[in-house]
Amino acid sequence: MAKRTYRLIAVLAFALAPLSLAQEFRLYKNAKLDAAATQEAMRLAATEPGLEVRVYLTPDPFEKVYEFYKEIGREYQMAGKRVRKLPNGRELRDAFIILDNEDNIVASKLWVKIQRPYIGAGLNRKGEPMSEIRDATAIVLSQRK
Repeated sequence: MAKRTYRLIAVLAFALAPLSLAQEFRLYKNAKLDAAATQEAMRLAATEPGLEVRVYLTPDPFEKVYEFYKEIGREYQMAGKRVRKLPNGRELRDAFIILDNEDNIVASKLWVKIQRPYIGAGLNRKGEPMSEIRDATAIVLSQRK
C-alpha cells in the first residue's frame, strides 16, 4: 500500500511540476500604470478575444527593467531581430519575456514586452491622432484569459 501511495505522489508531482514553474506577473518597483496607454492598447487588442493588455511606464533605464524581468521569466527572441532607429536617430530597444511555461509568444498566456522609448498613440492639439514618443521604459503586460 505504501509503495502505491509513493508512486501516486511521484506521478502527481511530475504531472504538476510544470504548473509550479509558471511565474506570476510582478510589477517593476518604479513602474506606474498609464491609464491612457492601457486604454489604447486594449482598443488595439480588441480583435484578440480574451487578451488583456496593461501598459506601465518607468523613468528607469531599459537595462534595469530588462534584468528584473529576465530573472523571473525567459526571453523570447523575435525572428529577424534587428536594431531599429527612430527618425531622430535614437535606437528603439525592446525585449519579450515569457512568464509562463510556453515556448513562444503565440502560445503564451502571460508575457511582457519591455521597450524604450515608449511609442504610443496620442492626440495633437487639434484632436487628431499622432504618434507619441516618451523618454520612458514601457512594460506592456499581455495576459490571455
